[in-house]
Amino acid sequence: MTQKWIYKPEPDEEVVDALSTSLGFGTFESKILVLRGIDEYQKAREFFKPTLNDIHNPFLMADMQKAVERIATAIENGEKIMVYGDYDVDGTTAVALMYLYLSKIVQKKYLDYYIPDRNGEGYGISNEGIHFAKENGFTLIIVLDCGIKALDKIEYANNFGIDFIICDHHLPGENIPAAVAVLDPKRKDCRYPFKELSGCGVGFKLCQGLNTIYKIPESELFELTDLLAISIAADIVSMTGENRVLAKLGLKYLRKTRNLGLRLLIPEDKISTFEISNIVFEIAPKINAAGRISHGKAAVELMVSDNLRHAHQIVNEIVDLNDSRREMDMSSTSEAIQQVVDTGQVENYSIVVYGPDWNKGVIGIVASRLTETYYKPTLVFTDGNPGEMVASARSVADFDVHDALEKCSEYFLKFGGHPAAAGLSMEKSKFEEFKIKFEKVVSEKINQHQQEPSIAIDATVEIEDLNKDFFNFHRKLAPFGPNNMKPVLVLKNQKVAGYVKQMGKDGNHIKFYITNTSTGRNVECIGFKLGKHLEEFKEKRFDIAFTVEENHWKGNVTYFLNLRDVRFREKELNIRE
Repeated sequence: MTQKWIYKPEPDEEVVDALSTSLGFGTFESKILVLRGIDEYQKAREFFKPTLNDIHNPFLMADMQKAVERIATAIENGEKIMVYGDYDVDGTTAVALMYLYLSKIVQKKYLDYYIPDRNGEGYGISNEGIHFAKENGFTLIIVLDCGIKALDKIEYANNFGIDFIICDHHLPGENIPAAVAVLDPKRKDCRYPFKELSGCGVGFKLCQGLNTIYKIPESELFELTDLLAISIAADIVSMTGENRVLAKLGLKYLRKTRNLGLRLLIPEDKISTFEISNIVFEIAPKINAAGRISHGKAAVELMVSDNLRHAHQIVNEIVDLNDSRREMDMSSTSEAIQQVVDTGQVENYSIVVYGPDWNKGVIGIVASRLTETYYKPTLVFTDGNPGEMVASARSVADFDVHDALEKCSEYFLKFGGHPAAAGLSMEKSKFEEFKIKFEKVVSEKINQHQQEPSIAIDATVEIEDLNKDFFNFHRKLAPFGPNNMKPVLVLKNQKVAGYVKQMGKDGNHIKFYITNTSTGRNVECIGFKLGKHLEEFKEKRFDIAFTVEENHWKGNVTYFLNLRDVRFREKELNIRE
C-alpha cells in the first residue's frame, strides 16, 4: 500500500542549540535527540550512559515483599517450587531466567519448570498444570508472563493448598487474582515507576528482590540479563527507561554469554556484534518455533542446559521446527488472503478470517501478515477445543485492538493482551455474531489516520550529512525499539550511480548505489520488497525514506541505507546526467 510520509514537527531551535552546546553534537544530531524527548543534558546522560543506578528498587512494586517472603519460606521449609510460564519467547526466557536463578539457592529436587502445551492447554494457567503440581507435590507456583486474569484458576488451585506468585505485565481486569502476590506494574495500585517491563523483566525484578536475602554475586545475577535482552527485543516492549538500561546491559552479557543454549543458537561469527534486530529476526523466531509447532518446554530445556550433546540435539530440533513454521506460515497466509478477497472484507474496517486447519502456532504470524497487507485491525481464528475456536489479533499503529475486543468480551471464554496484539478463545456458535459486533466497534472507534499506513520522518538530510560523525552518533542511539526507533530520514532528488539490480529468490528486493558528492564515495542502498520498481530506478530521479543499517564483516563495519519507501519524480533522467 502507498505510505503517507508524516514529518515530525521541527523542535524548538533554542532547545536544540542548548543541547548541541552541552553535548558537543551537531545541530542535526541534536534535533533527532530532542524529537525523542531528550532535551537536556541529564536526560542525555541517562540515555547514552545508563548505569545500574538507573534500575529501580524492586520493592517499589506492589506485593514484592509478600512474594519474596513466601519464596523464602518455601525454601526454608523444603517446599517444592514450580516455575510456570507462557510458551512464547518472553515466557520461556522468563522461566529459564527464574529457574537458573533459583537453581543457585535451591536444590534441584525441590525445583522444576512447566510450560503449557499451546494446542492441548492453551494460553495461561491451565487445569493440567495445576493437576501436575498437585500430583507431584508442588506447593508454590511462580507464574511468569501470564496469570493476571486467571481468577478462576487461582481459586481452583487454592482448593489444593497450592500458592501462586504471579509475575505478569499484561493489562489487569477489574479484579486481580487471589494469589499470595501479584507482581504487575500495570496494576492500578502499583507505584512502580516504569510500567513497560516485559514478563521476563518482572521476573528479573523478583530475582533482584530475592537477592536482598540470598546475595548471590551481583555479576551472576546480572549475567542473566542475556535472557532478559532477548525477551525485551522479542516482546516489542518500549525501549526506554529501565528497559533500555536492561537491554543494553543484557546485550553486553549476550555477546559473551556463557549460556550454552544461546551460544549454540547464535552464529559464532556474529555473537560479538549481536544487536536487538538480530534477536528479533534470527533468534526469537527459533525460540518461538518450539512453542508454536511442538512444545515450548524444549526452548527452556535449551536455555537451562549444561549438556553440550543434549543442547545440540535441541537446537537441531528447533531449527527444523522453525523451517516447518515458515512453510505453515506461507500456506496459511495465502489461504487467509484468498478468504479476505472472497468474503469482500477488503472494504471493511476490520478483517476476521477462520481456517479450521491452521496451526495455532502460526495464526499470530498470519494476523501480522494480513495487517501489513491490508492495514486493518485483524483477527485470525482456528479450531481450539471441541466446539471452540481460538484467535490472535494484531492492530495497526495507534489503534487499541485490546480495547476494541474488550467491548466484545461477552463472546469470549478467555481474553488478554496489549493494545497492539491480543489473544482469545470463543465458542464456535458465537463466531458470526462476534464478527458483526467487532466490525461495528472498529468502524466507530477507528480514525482516518489509522486507516492508512504512514512513516514518521525525523528529518530531511543532504547526503553530505551521512558522514562518519553521524554514523558514530547513530550507533550510540542503540539499542533500538518502540519509542526509540531508528531515525527515519529522507534524501531528495537522488539518482542511481551505475547499475541497479534485483535481489532475492523472486527478484523482490533491489540494490543500487548513490554518490556522496562531498566525498565522491558511493553509498549502498537496499530496498526490500521494492524490486518491482527496477525500471523506474533506472529511468527516474527519486526521493527515498530510509534508516541506516550496519554491516559487520571480518571486523570491519560498513553502512547501507535500508529503504522504507520511495517516491519517483515524473521527469525522466537525461541519458547524459
